Amino acid sequence: MGYPESWIEKNPGWEYRFWTDDDLLAFFREERPDLLDLYQSYSRPVQKADLARYCILQRFGGLYADVDTRCLQSLEPIAGDNRVILCEEPGRHWEPALIRGLDRLWFNGTMASPPGHPFWNSVIDLCRLMADRRDGDVLETTGPLILSAAVNNWPDPGSLALNSSGLFADMDVHGNPSGDEPYGPFAAFTFSTHLWKGSWFKRRKESWPRRKVARIRMLCDWMFGGPRLDPAQALAEIDMTRLHDGHPPRSENGQLLVLIPVRDAEPTLPRSFELLLALDYPRDRLHLRFGHGDSGDNSARMLADFVTRHAADFASVEVVECGRNAPRLDRRKRWKPEVQRLRRAGIAKARNDLLEKTLMPEHDRVLWIDADVVDYPADIVSRLASSGARIVVPNCVRDPGGPSFDLNTFLTVYQPGRVELYRHIRDGLLQPPEDWAPRRHLHDLRYLETVPLHGVGGTMILVDADCHRTGLRFPEKPYRYLIETEGFGALARDAGVMPIGMPRLEIIHARD
Repeated sequence: MGYPESWIEKNPGWEYRFWTDDDLLAFFREERPDLLDLYQSYSRPVQKADLARYCILQRFGGLYADVDTRCLQSLEPIAGDNRVILCEEPGRHWEPALIRGLDRLWFNGTMASPPGHPFWNSVIDLCRLMADRRDGDVLETTGPLILSAAVNNWPDPGSLALNSSGLFADMDVHGNPSGDEPYGPFAAFTFSTHLWKGSWFKRRKESWPRRKVARIRMLCDWMFGGPRLDPAQALAEIDMTRLHDGHPPRSENGQLLVLIPVRDAEPTLPRSFELLLALDYPRDRLHLRFGHGDSGDNSARMLADFVTRHAADFASVEVVECGRNAPRLDRRKRWKPEVQRLRRAGIAKARNDLLEKTLMPEHDRVLWIDADVVDYPADIVSRLASSGARIVVPNCVRDPGGPSFDLNTFLTVYQPGRVELYRHIRDGLLQPPEDWAPRRHLHDLRYLETVPLHGVGGTMILVDADCHRTGLRFPEKPYRYLIETEGFGALARDAGVMPIGMPRLEIIHARD
């Protein structure tokens, strides 16, 4: 018996409809003209099918099933249920979700729903939110990661009937039984099985010649990549006992040390001052420290004027000289790969110097803000702290809703092989292109409220002060091919403190 026919044979009397491409296009034109442009913009048929299944269930209800599913028994036990009925993917498929901070991956190959259920609007809204990334990973533009994020955020769990994989997907992609423990309101049933015949996902294999070139590049890096930190030694220098056991719970409005590195920041300092004055945080617990380098403009005078005018408005305000010997580079050339190690090592040294001179025992948290951040919400501190993370960053963009500016904030979604890795290592630093396949930046992850990170950017970071006190500083030499704030994120993660990003919490960076 063919797969579609199995649904008809097991459910006589049920209405059955096979949706063709023409049917779907007509559906969007007639029923969802507001989504027609989005539907037509997708380059992959599977993305169109994903959006369509959510919209069809929202409009008509019923049960949706992929063409490569086989019905095993009558659907009568779920008929008339007023909840959205979902099951997990087999546990062996969960890695993409776990890496992104979700607790499991929900299956969108077979789903049931009453018509008009509001849950589908939340799923469709996430598809809209990811529209500008539609050429990216299918899983996180329309597929199961979108569905999983919607389930995770849904405020009314009682309106969802959530089940283990055995309900609709009792086999994994390799044809093996899922082996998952049954649970959920329909745990006693296996209504269908998914045969995983889809061919849209393919892994690229690394050829022998590419592997040989990678070995040569690895050898060159070992010989000429310069000094770097030994991971074991770097971790040994952190007081792990105090890091994990010695810190008290932080009060919402504890003593906050705000560190603003400043060098040649005359164009943006007035706005930086405005934002600091507008912070929705108790002034008597706000300590401002401007870490000033050897500016060639009027930054020093502007800082002195600010201190004079506003010293009494905060718990304390000071200008601290640091980073005076940092290399001075032409701003037009500061993004060149050949200067990154020198430039960022200097920035890391300046940050560590500022921290060494300003962090006191009474400080509960440290908020790092770059002087060229020109907008952020007044309640930024409480919103960052709401994540519960000891290290957390917002999404720094140039335009609201636009791509991330601070690309040092990233999540590595899979470990690259030698070919992928060593192609982008220069001077001991990993310097991949913006769209490097193993990485996701915060604009790639807007369907999530929070996400674990491997690297953090320095435009704004909220840090539990004990993290810095126990030895978590900014590497001045490459740590696992990362330096400065990226290396800080990687070092923290290895030390057991997970950095967190908030993709939907945006701050605005000045245009150069």
